[in-house]
Amino acid sequence: MKDGRQDEFVRLMTEHQGRLFAYILSLLGNPDAANDVLQETNVVLWRDSKEFRLGTNFKAWAFRVAHFQVMAWRQRQIRDRLVFEDDMLEVLAFAAREADEAFDSRQQRLTGCLEKLQPVHREMIRRRYAEATPLQSIADERGMTANAVMQALFRIRQSLMNCVARFAEGNA
Repeated sequence: MKDGRQDEFVRLMTEHQGRLFAYILSLLGNPDAANDVLQETNVVLWRDSKEFRLGTNFKAWAFRVAHFQVMAWRQRQIRDRLVFEDDMLEVLAFAAREADEAFDSRQQRLTGCLEKLQPVHREMIRRRYAEATPLQSIADERGMTANAVMQALFRIRQSLMNCVARFAEGNA
């Protein structure tokens, strides 16, 4: 953009900022959102300034760009935000409470089953999962191969799953 043309374009942009803001605000009704969209509009106007021909209606062109920016902003709001009806929110809250209670119940069953394990098995589970100890380290501590530790942990996990299932049925 040549200096004279650039100066004239900057003058037109500056002159129309108030009108552009008012136009965008009338479409959005939110001053903060209007400021954001005005900034996006200014970026597009500047980026596409070569398309504007001096002597034509700058305001009409700028308002058209602003209109498209408002539409894009609204689409982002729709896409980025989930708004639930009150009754749907109640259903979700109820489901979350039930899931939390179910988790607590499963956690209690698992704790009961862990207490029933042989101390050596409980210690292997604690080292591997609570402390994130590598298999090889557990194997070295126990005088076993890493593969043997992996197999033992598999059997212990199976035993815990069966115990939790029996506990849930009331047969622990």
